[in-house]
Amino acid sequence: LEAAGTELTTGQVADMRSATRGDLAPVFGIDAALQRLEVRDQGLSLAAARSAAAQQALAQVQGAAGDLGLELGAAVSRGDPVSTSALQAKASGVLETVVNTLNNSFGGRSLFAGAAQDGPALAGTEQIIAEVAILIGGAGDAGTAVAAVEAWFDTPGGGFETIAYRGAPTDAAAVEVADDARLPYLPRADDAALRDVMKALALIAAAPQAATAEDRDALLATGANQLSAAEEAVTGLRARLGSAEERIAQAIETTEAESNALSRSRNDLVGVDQYEAATRFAEVEGQLQSLYTVTARLSGLSLTNYLR
Repeated sequence: LEAAGTELTTGQVADMRSATRGDLAPVFGIDAALQRLEVRDQGLSLAAARSAAAQQALAQVQGAAGDLGLELGAAVSRGDPVSTSALQAKASGVLETVVNTLNNSFGGRSLFAGAAQDGPALAGTEQIIAEVAILIGGAGDAGTAVAAVEAWFDTPGGGFETIAYRGAPTDAAAVEVADDARLPYLPRADDAALRDVMKALALIAAAPQAATAEDRDALLATGANQLSAAEEAVTGLRARLGSAEERIAQAIETTEAESNALSRSRNDLVGVDQYEAATRFAEVEGQLQSLYTVTARLSGLSLTNYLR
């Protein structure tokens, strides 16, 4: 009865050695493969969730930066000082939104800090603007200011990498999508497209530090153009992340299919029919109950009771 109950609840034979004629290697091999697939599926599920969160964050960055770039560019082109001034004042807030978004974490790990597991990917907005303001204030003209800001953001080992970026210089751990195949999928906050967004916003936010009103307007025009171009670059970054998301989704489907196939193969080796297992359990249970009944009656029989 115990063996029948085990088969009923587990769906496999109680004595696997007898069912496989002593050759358990195929069963153990399938079990090991199923465990590997389970671990891979867990990693893929986490990667799918993290990539979705990163995609949403990039959409927020793109939306905030793109709107400001278009509006400021239009205001500068039509010579509207009131709108230009108001939009310039918004740049620091937009940059703060971008920085805070890129500092998002998921599951206790920073999304855009590369291999760094904890801590923000970027320094605070005020610190970034302060560094750029110093560069603009010390430049003799708008062209020199733009060149200095670009050097601060783009030079390897420069100000951005040593002051602003707090993440790791290496990518976050790649996800296993197949045997001996791993996929890096999360972008870092020091990606060129994201640097360009922050560079343009910082240039706009710190433009009032320029020596003259003409230089300030030139910086605002340059910043607006750079912001529009950076918004397009973020589109490309999101497209690459989208491709990674598609591969992850395909890997999840493949892993599930492989797991199902292996489970069927294992069931062919040591599985039992649930209906037959239930029938056998009921039959053995009835036999055992009958045995208990007969035993109880026999224990009550005696010559003394008979003679009475």
